[in-house]
Amino acid sequence: MAHPFIIAHRGFSAERPENTISSFDHAIDNGFSLLELDVHLSADGVLVVMHDEEVDRTTNGSGFLKSMSFQEISQLDAGSWFQGTDETSYPSQKVPSLDQFLSKYSSKSHVFIEIKSLEEDLVTKLKDLLNLYDLIPRFSTGKLDVPGASIISFNRTQVSLAARAMPTIGHGLLVVEPSKDDIDFCVDNQIKGLFPNINFLSSELMDLAKTNSLHIGVWGANSVDHLDLLSDYDVLGVTVDWPLQAKKYFENAT
Repeated sequence: MAHPFIIAHRGFSAERPENTISSFDHAIDNGFSLLELDVHLSADGVLVVMHDEEVDRTTNGSGFLKSMSFQEISQLDAGSWFQGTDETSYPSQKVPSLDQFLSKYSSKSHVFIEIKSLEEDLVTKLKDLLNLYDLIPRFSTGKLDVPGASIISFNRTQVSLAARAMPTIGHGLLVVEPSKDDIDFCVDNQIKGLFPNINFLSSELMDLAKTNSLHIGVWGANSVDHLDLLSDYDVLGVTVDWPLQAKKYFENAT
């Protein structure tokens, strides 16, 4: 059985500050073209790559991202907070816009864009930007093409809006513990992926997913040993902070 696709979570975020150019560069440089990131809207309507709704944890700023202009956000230091194992610091890193990310990586990656904020016009702005970079195919291939994009979210409203607006792009519903209701929601909304926390995989889930032609991908692995939970299941992908370690794990398991 082939091992799952390895998706670099917020870039190579175990070794670089998450959701920064250095993190995405590090993933690409190590051979990982499947990249995951998070997007919010700034006060002036720019799609911004950041996980949290507040800038406090990963920058030297403070406050809600949605209350700040992108010009303000782009002045923040997004790297100094991070200390890797070699104690290298990254003070030059800034918070990128999704446009800046795509201008650098759209031709050499498949990007999983996690919608974080709840503004309805976020989906419209996202569609416009993906069109600009020719990332919305005329027909769905059902594959993780490079170049390519997929859209994921924990928020049902946003992911269903995106699936209606961009039906030829892959979409996925993120959940913690999956339920039959989640599967029904995906089927009803033409969402082809269901992405639960790795701790909640089960044979029942995999059987239901197969019956309904859904792909299963997982997130939430805290260590390489945690990947042992996948040994009995044929999942499409796994999202991790440490893609190189995951690759070595799967190579040794075959």
